Amino acid sequence: MDSRRQWMTILGGLAALLATTGTQAQAPDERAAALMQDMLGQPADAPAEAAPAENAGTAPTSLSEAQLAVSDAGTVTLNVVDLPLATVLRVLSLETNRNIVTTPAVSGTVTASLHNVTFEEALDAILLSNNAGYRSEGKFIYVYTQQELGELIAAENPPQSQVFRLSYISAADIQPSITPLLSPVGSMSISTAPEVGIAAETDRAGGNSLVQEEYVVVRDRPDNLAAVARLISELDVRPQQVLIEATILSAQLEDENALGVDFAMVGGVDLQMLGSTSRGVQDVALGDLPQGRLEQFNASGITGFTSNVPDGGLRVGIIKDHVAMFIQALEQITDTVVIANPKVLALNKQKGQVLVGRRDGYITTTVTETQAIQTVEYLETGTNLVFRPFIGADGYVRMEVHPQDSIGGLTAANLPFEQTAEVTTNVMVQDGQTILIGGLFRENDADTRSQVPLLGDIPYVGTLFKSRNDRAQRQEVIVLLTVHIVKDLDAYAQQSWEQLEGIERVRVGARQGLMWHGRERLAQSLYHNAVECYGAGEYGKASWYARLALHNNPRFVPAIKLQEDLRGQREWDDDGTVTRGFIYEAIMRAEGFNEPLFSRPAPPFVRPDAGDEASDKEDGDAS
Repeated sequence: MDSRRQWMTILGGLAALLATTGTQAQAPDERAAALMQDMLGQPADAPAEAAPAENAGTAPTSLSEAQLAVSDAGTVTLNVVDLPLATVLRVLSLETNRNIVTTPAVSGTVTASLHNVTFEEALDAILLSNNAGYRSEGKFIYVYTQQELGELIAAENPPQSQVFRLSYISAADIQPSITPLLSPVGSMSISTAPEVGIAAETDRAGGNSLVQEEYVVVRDRPDNLAAVARLISELDVRPQQVLIEATILSAQLEDENALGVDFAMVGGVDLQMLGSTSRGVQDVALGDLPQGRLEQFNASGITGFTSNVPDGGLRVGIIKDHVAMFIQALEQITDTVVIANPKVLALNKQKGQVLVGRRDGYITTTVTETQAIQTVEYLETGTNLVFRPFIGADGYVRMEVHPQDSIGGLTAANLPFEQTAEVTTNVMVQDGQTILIGGLFRENDADTRSQVPLLGDIPYVGTLFKSRNDRAQRQEVIVLLTVHIVKDLDAYAQQSWEQLEGIERVRVGARQGLMWHGRERLAQSLYHNAVECYGAGEYGKASWYARLALHNNPRFVPAIKLQEDLRGQREWDDDGTVTRGFIYEAIMRAEGFNEPLFSRPAPPFVRPDAGDEASDKEDGDAS
């Protein structure tokens, strides 16, 4: 090995000398290879062990400056400075016994210091710095420029088209994610966006809108198509759902105490002479003064404090001669509790709403300089829940939520009024937990007094000349929110089915609460008897009870089916129309069926003597 390196050094010097004198037409590295072949006795087509340096003046002039060593383990140590790429590749090929073939377009210089790296790592580092790459095929390593390598790969992998059908994600949403994965020759098209919303429209029914699932058509090389398929499989997944339950508690307590005294007194005339009347000694109404008393001195005085007391309570009255006194007292307590508990199931990031209440319409008028425009608007009252969930991967849900419980209506002037308890907020809720998202406590105390000036201030006696009304109002509103992420749709469907069965039990119970002698209840009872007899094998009794049930309710479908099973045939009655069964008959005729409609028995279409007539006709033809 040392002698060969000496020869290589000598050949490098000779190559440099020939390059400076210009006596040879060959390139320096080719002249060095030829001299080395002549002196070592190698054939002309044998791979060169080393390549001399090129570009005298800027590049090394001998191979002694290119230090290359290959260890017994096969690792490469390379230390070169501004050496031609072709020379480095030939030296690397010679020292590692690899067959390296380069294209004419591969060129450049190498400046690198590599220590104990594998052959592949060294080759990658050398070629990457010169915008080149390689491919291994059998015992040969072919070196190309990156452009040549890309063209070669493109020729071996022509673009193909593939349709990706989407189940949950929209084509418009996934398009920005696919675009970065496409190669320069790749392209993509998506399906048209479907119509959204379920608002009632009477003038259209969808037209030629896409009725299939959305899709993406991608044309690219197979490797890129595989990457797109992996991306779609990760993004097009079933969305999560949440079950929202809002509880709105509105409690209101009103405590009212009222006391009023009416005092009436007349002077110079009895109450009877004034034509006074009284409703059960509850109050007094004075009439006109008689004509014979007008010339005398008369006086009257009356208070109306009982009018400040609401209707009801205790009323006590005394009427005697010239004096009437009435006392009314009332203590009223109103305790109102309203609990609203709406529940809604919705997809992630989708708006959900439930409204249980009423919608009152009222007219609004917009007046301009030229015209007055009237529009109908609606006031929605009752229990209303509007929300939008954002499900996180950590089990938390961000909620935009607006629960509301309200009462209201329209005034006599057709103006809306509303009393409401509502919350609008954006909160974080953990799956399965209940949180308080709103609350209100309000207390209002009122003390109302009415009295006759001065007289009402007299101790004890002043009570006859005044009234008092005390009112205490307390209101409390609490809004709770419970969020549950639906993880097992099958279990949720089972629970929903159990709820449906419970509702059916309620319906049956309500039916059974009807009076027994009603036609509906009689038909149900007789049908149950028919079913019991049918199960016991008493078919005669079963048919009898079924007929009685149909007598009370001729449209009782289960009883009709039971009667058909007992008789072994269906009831039928011609509807007497021409076109009702036209389409069905046309379809059956086209399909080659000749059966009565709805599988019901039909009258005979062949006369009993039709066979004899056919035989006579055949005999006549034969003769």
